[in-house]
Amino acid sequence: MTILNQAPQDTSLTLQNCGYRIENDRVIISIQRIGNERTEDNLSGTLRLQLCAFLQDVDKRSEQLVLASTTIGEIKGQHFLTDCHYDLFFQLPTTGTWQLALQLSEWDCVDYTLCNSVYFDTLYQVQAIPANFEPTMNVDEKVEENVTLPPKIPTTQKVVKKNVIGYVDGYRAINKSKVEKLLKVKGVPKKLLDKLVAERPFRSEKAVLNVKGMGPAMLNKIIAELTS
Repeated sequence: MTILNQAPQDTSLTLQNCGYRIENDRVIISIQRIGNERTEDNLSGTLRLQLCAFLQDVDKRSEQLVLASTTIGEIKGQHFLTDCHYDLFFQLPTTGTWQLALQLSEWDCVDYTLCNSVYFDTLYQVQAIPANFEPTMNVDEKVEENVTLPPKIPTTQKVVKKNVIGYVDGYRAINKSKVEKLLKVKGVPKKLLDKLVAERPFRSEKAVLNVKGMGPAMLNKIIAELTS
């Protein structure tokens, strides 16, 4: 199978034994191991997981479409996270045949850089909905599931306690929150909150991170407060 839009990757940050299960507007992503194979004195930047889709039509090649996204914090060198499960909002792609991929990216103080990808062999198809279609009630909902099992790598590293702070489409929570609630977020400079209010609405997570004074950790704190 030809993989479209594959970029150079930093294989020192790894994903092993990945799978996903789609349930209506949610997707449950499972990863057996997320590892930092760098030296012990290394600390990764904030890591981000994204479930992406690539249209499998040679006449309509496009940039990747992000279906789900979350951040997972930092990992020290020679350490890893195990048995990771993320229940995320799922953005259904448009009509067509798609190849799905799980991508791990690292924040480098400017932008997220792609480090590792796992491509799923089973293509995901979205059918066009007929104009006269009427939904039927009390019908079992469809569940899509896919798992890929890459070769296991022997390891003697220590397992560290997971410190996972995930958010989904966090910029939307900022857009939809009332001004009063946003300005009352604790532990965040008022000037930064004022900027968020003034610059809304945001179109993406990257747009929020481009606000002066904003970083992944600060964004996590704001989203956690708004969604609690």
